[in-house]
Amino acid sequence: MKYLLYVTAVFAALCAAGACTHTPTTPQTSLDRVEAAYSAGRYATAQALADSLVIGSDFATLDTWDLCRLSLVLMRLGENADKSEGNTAFAARCLKAAVTRDSDSTALYIKVVNNEDRACLMLLKSLNEASHTAPADEDSIPYEE
Repeated sequence: MKYLLYVTAVFAALCAAGACTHTPTTPQTSLDRVEAAYSAGRYATAQALADSLVIGSDFATLDTWDLCRLSLVLMRLGENADKSEGNTAFAARCLKAAVTRDSDSTALYIKVVNNEDRACLMLLKSLNEASHTAPADEDSIPYEE
């Protein structure tokens, strides 16, 4: 009976020790690395990683939710850097690709994020929609004299 008590105590101690140890988690995807760099305040690193995602060949492999996440990170980076126009253009490109791939999933993503992120995504969505309805040339813009 004492033996069973000792085995239980040792097992409980090992479980407690295992629960207390912290193994650092490394981001698994490129987008996770972008978000981790942004969260750590390494904005230049996050910007470089995000730019390489948008411009590189990995862009075609991102799923709809990852494209939405990337567009949000780009908008946040634009707030913390002097490249806000470029980041907004890249973020709009990401959201446009997400809508093209799966508009229902994109709408669901927009629905589940917090209000601030939803406002950013709706702004990008409006920019994309406005780019399709813009007049092709200056002569087609109506104006009053």
